[in-house]
Amino acid sequence: MIRTLALAAIACGLHACTTTGPAEEAGAAAHQAQAWKLAHALVGDWIDSTSSDTFVVHETWRAVNDSTLEGRGHVLAGKDTVFIEALRLQRRNGAVIYAALPGGEANGTFTDFACSHATADTLVFTNPVNDFPKRIRYVRERNGWHAVIDEDRKGPQRSEGFHFGPR
Repeated sequence: MIRTLALAAIACGLHACTTTGPAEEAGAAAHQAQAWKLAHALVGDWIDSTSSDTFVVHETWRAVNDSTLEGRGHVLAGKDTVFIEALRLQRRNGAVIYAALPGGEANGTFTDFACSHATADTLVFTNPVNDFPKRIRYVRERNGWHAVIDEDRKGPQRSEGFHFGPR
C-alpha cells in the first residue's frame, strides 16, 4: 500500500511539472505573439552576396493573410539557379511555425520547425528530428538579417550563415 501511494505521489509530482497553468500559458502566448510580430519584419526582398565568393542567396517574403507569410529562397551561381525552396511562416494552434520545402515542389511535403525562442530581435525555430538543419535562427541586424542554420548541438557542428540585406 505504501509503495502504491509513493508511486501515485511521484506520478502526481511529475504531472505537476509538465502541466501548464494560466501563467505559463500567458507567457507562451506572449512569446509567440512577439515571434509573430518580428516575423513580419521579414516581409520583403533580401539578398546575401557577401557570405560566398561563388553564390548569391535570395529570400523573398510576402504576407498572404493575418496568419501566413510565404517565402521563396534561391541560390544563384552566376546566372544559374542551383537551389530553390518554398518557405512559410504560419500561426498555427497558438504557435509560430517555419516550414521549408527544398526544391519548391508543388506536391512536396513541407518540413516544420517550431518557434522555440523569440526576443525583440531574434527568432529561433527547431525540429530535432530533421536531418539538417535542426535549428534555424534569424537575428535582426541594422537594416538586415543574419540567418544561421545548424545542427543545434554543443561542440563542433555543421552550420551555414547568411547576411541578408535589402535587395
